[in-house]
Amino acid sequence: MCSFTTVSIAVQNGTWRPLFNGTNLNGFYIHLGGKKNGEDPNNLVQVHDGVIHMYKDAEQRSQQPAGYISTEQELSDYHLRFQYKWGEKRFGGRSNAKRDAGVIYHMFGNDSVWPNGVECQVQEGDVGDIFTVNTQVTTTADPATTNSFFNVVTNSAGKISTNKTSQPKFLESKNGGVPCIQGVSSNIRRVVRSEMLEHDGWNTIDVIVRGDSATHIINGKINNRADAMRKWVDGHWEPLTKGKIIFQLEFAEVYYRNIEIQPLPKKTSAPRRILDDSAK
Repeated sequence: MCSFTTVSIAVQNGTWRPLFNGTNLNGFYIHLGGKKNGEDPNNLVQVHDGVIHMYKDAEQRSQQPAGYISTEQELSDYHLRFQYKWGEKRFGGRSNAKRDAGVIYHMFGNDSVWPNGVECQVQEGDVGDIFTVNTQVTTTADPATTNSFFNVVTNSAGKISTNKTSQPKFLESKNGGVPCIQGVSSNIRRVVRSEMLEHDGWNTIDVIVRGDSATHIINGKINNRADAMRKWVDGHWEPLTKGKIIFQLEFAEVYYRNIEIQPLPKKTSAPRRILDDSAK
């Protein structure tokens, strides 16, 4: 049986500052599928009453593009906190599906609807899942949820399991979780959260990012971790330690508010590189 950590959200390492000022999208740009950066002819992204409202005036079940707002700057070593709440409307082929959104951090490369990075999933019933979007992470998982593993050798941890096709469920190592690698260089893979912590109304998400490691905290409890985040560069995996932060609109009405960030001291551990590149 898993135990879960309740997190104190007191300021410890710096000053909180707004990432979203509550009035406009200064510091962000909009990217929508099929449009140039900054183009939003139908005002799918609107700011009002201190919130970012995705698909505010779009008609229920209408065909709409997906996209995101992105920070203009790359960021590293921070504690990100925000709140989200679902609206009622859903769109296009996702009109009967779970409402979906998400936050991708350490985003790098070209803008596209699903850009490179590591995602903290925001989806009904799945909040806190990790999605590796053309990236790779190490985590610890319930061994009962892993099934297509093989071993590779790292320069620090001996043999470690590498996942290719299953969806491992995060489990702290102290509770029996085993180390495993999840992600490939040209597709999306998932690490399922340890516990469903979403509730009705406004939910609070904290993502603590230290270099190439991240912790997902949903309504005050940890339910996922990523370590040794990395990207594929010139035939091998390299540490992924910085990037833009994006907030998605993904075929469901959603509100974001109280987006703030706190700088953290840089991680001091030596960078790691996976020596076996067979999971590209």
